[in-house]
Amino acid sequence: MERTYISDIPKSNGKKVKIFGWVEEIRLLGKINFIVLRDREGNVQIIIKRGEANEKILDLLKDITKESVISVEGEVKLNKEAPGGLEVVPYKIDVLSKAEVPLPIDFSGKVNTTLDKRLDWRFLDLRNPKRLLIFKVLSTTEKAMEDFCFENNFLKINTPKFMEAASETGSELFEVKYFNKKAYLAQSPQFYKQMAIAAGLDKVFEQAPVFRANPSHTSRHDTEYVSFDIEMAFIESFEDLMEFEEKWIKYVIKKIKEVHGEEIKKRFGIEINIPKIPFPRITMKEAKKILNEKEMEVGEFYELSSEEEKKLGEYVKKKYGHDFVFLTEFPYSQRPFYHMKKDNQPEITLSYDLIYKGLEITTGSQREHRHEILKRQAKEKGIDPKTISFYLNFFKYGCPPHGGYALSPTRFVMKLLNLPNVRESTLLPRDTERLTP
Repeated sequence: MERTYISDIPKSNGKKVKIFGWVEEIRLLGKINFIVLRDREGNVQIIIKRGEANEKILDLLKDITKESVISVEGEVKLNKEAPGGLEVVPYKIDVLSKAEVPLPIDFSGKVNTTLDKRLDWRFLDLRNPKRLLIFKVLSTTEKAMEDFCFENNFLKINTPKFMEAASETGSELFEVKYFNKKAYLAQSPQFYKQMAIAAGLDKVFEQAPVFRANPSHTSRHDTEYVSFDIEMAFIESFEDLMEFEEKWIKYVIKKIKEVHGEEIKKRFGIEINIPKIPFPRITMKEAKKILNEKEMEVGEFYELSSEEEKKLGEYVKKKYGHDFVFLTEFPYSQRPFYHMKKDNQPEITLSYDLIYKGLEITTGSQREHRHEILKRQAKEKGIDPKTISFYLNFFKYGCPPHGGYALSPTRFVMKLLNLPNVRESTLLPRDTERLTP
């Protein structure tokens, strides 16, 4: 008999089914006994009546434990008093793996267990349906992100994670021994996705791990995470990137609402709202004026602090009724050498951050594609062109105007579900302290 997921049981009234899962509850009441069985898609009540069930099942009940893995074969019957109005009357139960007692953590949510403790026992922690839902949403998010790219004629690429030189700044590199050489774990696929543009692949994306030796102990930073990177050729402006990204995000959120909207509302108390486009745009200079209530000179520009991002998000929500805002025209002093400068204001870059509910989730820009200018900008940033000669070669033989951005799906889901920490939306987080499990 083929397996039936518990979510499909309502379609099987009066039929025989075979279900698998974990024992969530056991209630032994003498003549009538119950097991609540849970799988990834839900839970169902198994009813075992003395005098009707066979002796083998009754004997099994004596020492079965919570969280044991069992299989149940039985008939689906209506019962208005049962959760969901249906229950399964078994004619066969097998214990596939008996759980030891007591459990090392309570993952029901009834006991306040610290995040660190829950992460120590992550495989148990995720048996909580609310936490499991986070990863259903993350899976749908990543698939929808890819689907939209494929629908828009992008090619998926895979780039190396060992690099000879930094792709961002040298301050956040993990150094590794690579045979008889020194190598670094990739902070970004930036150089290689630009190579794909120079090669004529036109529009590319990659979804893969990146590594940042960032010593920050915050709710938004980790040392390894999955980055969704996009690069597009023949753009006329970085506005083209923002227009694409807002459509992309709207598509993703619409898909999440279709697939998980009701369960998110039930478990998180959140109504998923599909954002209107275009998203608001605010320049860095305007943002500083809003936050500091005074005009600021370009030389006073700098990255927003986490508190300023939060305040900007609150301002945008109040003024525009929007969760998203593009923060544009960042100072060149705060951006990588490959960001294109504004023609009439070389101290400004054609770049942006996307702020979602007060947190930056994307950095994007039009790239400098002219070889001599790019080489000069590298020198301005203190980078010896010889150390990135392989990268600069991409631009010597004809490279189209292009740009791109990167987004962390875990940060995106963190904000979508109003989670307090990005570790909640990361299956197995890595930070300055954690290397296990």
